Amino acid sequence: MKVLIVSTSTLFIEALQIAIRDRRSTWQVDTYQIQTPIFDQTLMKKIKEQCLDIVVVEATNQHFTMTIDSLKKLKCPEIDIMLLVDSRMGEVYHHLKDEERWTSVTKNTSLDEFLILLESFGCNIPDLPDVSLREVDKKILKELAVGHSFEFIQRTQELSAEEIDQSLYRINTYFKVPNYIESIVKAFEQKIITN
Repeated sequence: MKVLIVSTSTLFIEALQIAIRDRRSTWQVDTYQIQTPIFDQTLMKKIKEQCLDIVVVEATNQHFTMTIDSLKKLKCPEIDIMLLVDSRMGEVYHHLKDEERWTSVTKNTSLDEFLILLESFGCNIPDLPDVSLREVDKKILKELAVGHSFEFIQRTQELSAEEIDQSLYRINTYFKVPNYIESIVKAFEQKIITN
């Protein structure tokens, strides 16, 4: 697999590159550092020349809108793009819902789960293995459905950020959707959660 990691942070891209190479030694993992969250034609040229499978872009909270708009202007419909975001998944989803080959993942996702997502990512809805929902997943779904934040859920349910991320991964995999907002809709439709 050929992966390109894009970020404004040299430390971040180098650390992620080393971590991926350590776990997937056969992958070709390259990096591209940008100065601002605005992407230029140099990046597009690099993407096309390398025949990449997926581009991983770190999108920070304060710049994610600019990053997404800039990526859309590059006109690269044949490339799968995965955005790594800190939070504000609802806003990110709003920007990505019409993009067939884009998805977003929180940066607290474990490395193993992140690699599985990379391997299985194909268009906006990855073809992931079947999983079942646990009771904790249903509780988190209910909390998210009434509008509680991840921080609130973490505090009230006495869960770690990693446990919440693992739960979100199971939830989205179970419903075969790219984000928890669509999972909530499907959970109501399937009567897994009710008002």
